[in-house]
Amino acid sequence: MKNRWAILFLLFISRLGMGFQFQSISSVGDHLSSELGFSQTEIGALIGFFIFPGIILAFPSGWLGRWVKDKLLVAAGLLFLFVGGLIVLLSDDFVSMGIGRTISGLGFVLATVYFTKMAIDWFQGRELSTALGILIVSFPGGVALSQLTHPPIAVNFSWQWAIFTTSIFCLIAAFAIAMLYQTSGEKTPENRVKPQESNLTKQEWIGTSVAAWSWSFYNAGYLIFLSFSVRALEEAGLASSQAANTAGLASLLVMIAILSGAILSDKFKISRSVILLSSAVGTLSLLSIPLGYLPVVSCLLFGLIGMASGGIIIALSGQSMAPQRRAYGMGVYQTWFFMISAPAPLVGGWLYDITGTALAAMSFGALLFLMSAIFYFTFLKIKSSTQYT
Repeated sequence: MKNRWAILFLLFISRLGMGFQFQSISSVGDHLSSELGFSQTEIGALIGFFIFPGIILAFPSGWLGRWVKDKLLVAAGLLFLFVGGLIVLLSDDFVSMGIGRTISGLGFVLATVYFTKMAIDWFQGRELSTALGILIVSFPGGVALSQLTHPPIAVNFSWQWAIFTTSIFCLIAAFAIAMLYQTSGEKTPENRVKPQESNLTKQEWIGTSVAAWSWSFYNAGYLIFLSFSVRALEEAGLASSQAANTAGLASLLVMIAILSGAILSDKFKISRSVILLSSAVGTLSLLSIPLGYLPVVSCLLFGLIGMASGGIIIALSGQSMAPQRRAYGMGVYQTWFFMISAPAPLVGGWLYDITGTALAAMSFGALLFLMSAIFYFTFLKIKSSTQYT
């Protein structure tokens, strides 16, 4: 498999499984509350456990690329997701379920770091924003798949069967990556293979960190939306099924939004305008949904416009470090991502529990979204005076 678009398709389908399993806890959250007695803080913690391992392991994961092939690391990560899902579905208490989610989180770390690196290796100097836009929409695609399929599976069968579907998906994806993925063989100036260095320059540390902050706050805001949008819609007067379907449709629109934003940015060089528009719409939508101001429209606008900046923001990672330091640099980048995004659902759940309403949690998400835009423009200011070689 030597065609870069075929490679991207393989990465897309495989990465879909991560979003599918991540969202499964939120999708069956009502069953966990009614059958196991979990609070919103505990459910938020289970969501966060999927991300927390990255705080410690993302950085050393970047080092592993010096000795282990990228595809083997991704395949191993997907196998961890498979095992973690099995532990969750066999659990009936918070501690054991938390262990399963943490094991899934170990896999999420490995896969996240190297999915992005592999896409950059194939598309650096070409259609990078578009390629990364396509790659990252696989996660909300998996989220939407969970939102649309797991609630009816949980109702008609059980929440355990819903979780089981995610484990099987990740197992198949692991074998697909191991057997089909090949490294980029084309030696362009941008992707020419060089010995991997295990450090960043001072300028790269700063640029990589700021780029990561923009991406991290963007995702943290999105995690708040995923965790509390259904409850916010219910508080605005929607029935449970209608709220779940609306949130699922919004997640499908996220895929269109990110792709459209990335393609428009590449073609017309309007990345700054896309960032400004999407950040404004995303922030206002997160505030409007729980307040009952056209909640369905606000929810769909969040998906269609508010999330459009994703491909543009993550493309900063390819601009913040030299190619020969990319494995190490992506470890730094993803460490920041996990440190900032992992606590978001837990904090949101705590805000929900102490206030009894989704407004506080969604307002917190709006603040996170605003911070993403601020750090994006901070990176552009830094980059204008820095060159990475």
